[in-house]
Amino acid sequence: MNIERVKYLIIGSNYYSVSDLRYNKKIGIMLSKSEFEEFLKIKDNLAEENFELIQKLPLKTFNSKFCFFVKGNYLLSILNEYLRIHLTDFELNHSWLFDRNLEDMLKSRLFSEIEGTLNVENVPTTHKRIAEVSQMEQPVEQNDIIIKNMLDGVDFIVNEKPKFNKENLLKLYHILSKNCLPEEKKLKDGFYYRHSEVFVGKYEGADHNIIDECMNSLFEFANNESNIKEYDNLLPYICHYYILYIHPYFDYNGRTARMVSFWLNYINDIRVAPYFMSEAINDSKGDYYRAITDTRETNNDLTYFLGYILETSIKYSFVYKNLEEMKNELMKSGETLTSAEWVYIKKIIIHSPEDFFNYKMFLTYIGSNMTKQGALKVLNKFAEYGILDKSKNKRNETIFRLNDNMITYKYQ
Repeated sequence: MNIERVKYLIIGSNYYSVSDLRYNKKIGIMLSKSEFEEFLKIKDNLAEENFELIQKLPLKTFNSKFCFFVKGNYLLSILNEYLRIHLTDFELNHSWLFDRNLEDMLKSRLFSEIEGTLNVENVPTTHKRIAEVSQMEQPVEQNDIIIKNMLDGVDFIVNEKPKFNKENLLKLYHILSKNCLPEEKKLKDGFYYRHSEVFVGKYEGADHNIIDECMNSLFEFANNESNIKEYDNLLPYICHYYILYIHPYFDYNGRTARMVSFWLNYINDIRVAPYFMSEAINDSKGDYYRAITDTRETNNDLTYFLGYILETSIKYSFVYKNLEEMKNELMKSGETLTSAEWVYIKKIIIHSPEDFFNYKMFLTYIGSNMTKQGALKVLNKFAEYGILDKSKNKRNETIFRLNDNMITYKYQ
């Protein structure tokens, strides 16, 4: 494994996962364990020698030389594509996609955001239940407490626009974890972070003695005006990953990290910020965890994590643009759908953009135990409105697919 071979692998239009580098015969790379270790070593050396396409981050690490990402064709192409989508949309509509949907996202869509964040950690809930809990003063059931804490966390960020610092992060963490932690996972009085070690699967968080130093490097990075300008919509997700990496708490690190990315997008008024990421992560949990794992396995190469964020953001930008187009089309005939029905349509767009599906698959998409009759009633209504095409398969089973005429934007 030589330097030129490593450069070839990291600056191209594909950024191969650990699995692809090691085991994918179709790609034909098939690095042995020793070759893979050499690959990582050379890449680290390139970073240390300030190779122009490797962006080192001023964040303290504990098990690698740097946190970094590669500004090769892969990352730059999807970043440019994401920005192009939103600039083109702005020129067409004279407003930003997220501005047009912001009230929806922070109010009615807020429920989807929170539900997505909760479901990442397998906390079962429904939009209806979230709406009910939002009206409660002091919920009793554990799931309801978690939901209320999430709502209070969003309120803290949106209403107060707090500065991202040590004190306010502790406030957010206490809001999110209120009445949810067993005694052994609580922070000690007067402590900002955990007081002993923690493992997340096979990975160990930072030694508790250096957490304060690590987190201070995060606050300095995130609040630096030149960094905010340079990294723009990537900065919140660099910080998202870094919190997962340091793991400053015994529990609720993931939930805190996802809320921090929302927080930094919001207070920095990032015009093309994907406020839907918690929801998006919920729909692609496997990809999310693979991106985190690949980043950890490659000495904190955030190209994997940032690539996942950007690719998912492109997909969801098209989802919301298609929903806008559908709403406009239905308005022409005076038809409207309920907020729950729009959630169903969104799930169909996400999970089955071109393929046929039946009612069972639909129930999987929306994560519901609705009856067959209830599901078919919903799907038949969508067919009546022209959103879905309806037909029969060889088993005489009713199947559906999205009407191509209703899907204006597609991401390949």
